[in-house]
Amino acid sequence: MLSFYLALVDEEDQSKFKEIYYAYRKQMFFLAKSILNNKMDAEDAVHEVFLNIAVKHMKTVKNITSEDDLRNYILKATKNTALNILKKKNKTVSLDTDFNPDSVLEKINDNSFKDSICEQVNYDSLVDAVSSLDEKYRDVIYFHYVVGLTLQETATLLNRKFATVNTQIARGKKILLEALKTGGNTDGNN
Repeated sequence: MLSFYLALVDEEDQSKFKEIYYAYRKQMFFLAKSILNNKMDAEDAVHEVFLNIAVKHMKTVKNITSEDDLRNYILKATKNTALNILKKKNKTVSLDTDFNPDSVLEKINDNSFKDSICEQVNYDSLVDAVSSLDEKYRDVIYFHYVVGLTLQETATLLNRKFATVNTQIARGKKILLEALKTGGNTDGNN
């Protein structure tokens, strides 16, 4: 597949594209698969990102000098592409009728939050609910719980203050639990 992308990139940019391809393809696939929960869809998302870089965004990528900024750019593009694929699939949300998030809203620590969600909500419902969160909550929830970054790493990655990320995690968890209770849509809760 690399040779296909290289055919779309100018000769002087091919070595930079190869470098990006080999450095990030596995991370991109893991990220897309964690969002889409489907190997083929994840491969499609990664392909779409590389295709867009080769055709439209190679100049932008070449101008990013920091490795951290480049990684963030690539992973953010992968996340957005995977979320767009997920929206296109228009998955239906179905919750167990016994789910009652009110019991854990009082004090939501990370372990009880994860346990409550994992025990009572199917994966597709959770992905839909997280996807519909406002971006500021969706990003911190995603990077902290799905990718497994610490709060400090999440704050650094998103270029936010630690206290801001901590508050957004707490608010995001409450909004997410309420959304799961009401059918997975967080649009009115931002």
